Amino acid sequence: MQILDRITEQIDLNETDIFKRIENIGLKKLHIQQQYPQVFDFLVSTKLEESTEVKEIIQQKVEPIYDKSRHKLYERIDYSKFRDGIDIEKVIEILNWTMFGFGEKGLKQINSFENINEFGEHYLKEWEVYSKLLKDSFYK
Repeated sequence: MQILDRITEQIDLNETDIFKRIENIGLKKLHIQQQYPQVFDFLVSTKLEESTEVKEIIQQKVEPIYDKSRHKLYERIDYSKFRDGIDIEKVIEILNWTMFGFGEKGLKQINSFENINEFGEHYLKEWEVYSKLLKDSFYK
C-alpha cells in the first residue's frame, strides 16, 4: 500500500488535462512495477479475493487507500474540455480500461528493451497515438 501511496503522492495536480495526468501516472506505475512486479499482482488479487474474513480486512485497510488514490487522480481535472452532453464517468471508465490494457502491453514489451529510457520514449510515442484518438472522441 505504501507503493500505491508513493504513486499518489507524485501526482502533479497542476496538470489539469486528464490525458496528460494518466500518461504521467502510467509512466510512474511502469517504473514501480519494474522494481516491484508482485505489488500490482497483489493489489489485483485483493479485488478478486473471495474469503469473507479476508474481504472484510481488505475493505477496512485497502479500500480507503484505493478511494484516496482515485480521488486524487481526478482532483482538479479540467472537465470543461469534454464535449457537451458526454457522460464523463463513462469516459473515465474507458480511459481507465485503456490505460490498464496499455500498461499491461507495456509490461510485456519492457524486457525487449535494453535501455529503460529507450522504452520510455517508445511507450510515450505509442501512448500519444491512443491519447489523440481518445481526445478526438471525447474533447471539444
